[in-house]
Amino acid sequence: MTKTLDDLRTRANWAFAASIDRRKLRRYQQQLDQYLRQPEEGSLISRLPKGSDFDLESQVAQWLFAFDAAGIAVFRTLALLACHPSYWAKAVDEVKDPELDRPFTRSCLLEALRLWPTTPVILRELTEDIKSGDRTVMRGTGVIIFAPFFHRDPELAYANRMEPSIWGPNDTLPAVGFVPFSAGAAICPAHNLVPAIASFAISALLSEADITLLQPSLTVDDLPGTLSHFDIRLRLSKRPVKARAPHAAAGFPPH
Repeated sequence: MTKTLDDLRTRANWAFAASIDRRKLRRYQQQLDQYLRQPEEGSLISRLPKGSDFDLESQVAQWLFAFDAAGIAVFRTLALLACHPSYWAKAVDEVKDPELDRPFTRSCLLEALRLWPTTPVILRELTEDIKSGDRTVMRGTGVIIFAPFFHRDPELAYANRMEPSIWGPNDTLPAVGFVPFSAGAAICPAHNLVPAIASFAISALLSEADITLLQPSLTVDDLPGTLSHFDIRLRLSKRPVKARAPHAAAGFPPH
């Protein structure tokens, strides 16, 4: 099923330039239907109410896509925490809280998504005419929304640095144009699920280990416009009784 979905998603990346492979789509839907009837014990699907009205068949593909992005965001969040000792210490303190929610760690994850959105380009079609200055953009026009343009607006004091405090109870902060999960009717169905689970994963690591960023070297006051998660090298070491702050260590080989 994963292979079939990967093939479909690769084709979908071409957007309107490639037609839908309907034969492969039917195969995926059949495989998914079989899995939904007999889910693995303890899996996310098995925990959902039977006979729910949530259209699970449509949501699962979104979840699987979102968890790919979640893995990328987790690596980048760990890299950010490793070179921000005060934020790292706060996230470690949060691990000790018996409450399940991890609001600060979640904010750090959302900052990683603001700085390096895993979906940098969003495609939309106007449903009504839009006035822009003395021009009118007609209904039906295709629009490209380039998220990094808004996420790193030079007018923002924190445009190129990490600032978890900007994230409140809302996911997208639409007033300033942050759209890490898109927005509106087409918002990612996993916009709450993924940050929660990714935060738990980060907390699980922080509860056991110190983090050292081996590469790349990051300048915290002017974070780069791109950060390949394939290039990130982290060292996790068992934490002594008293937690120490992380540090960046350029030039050492990863373990």
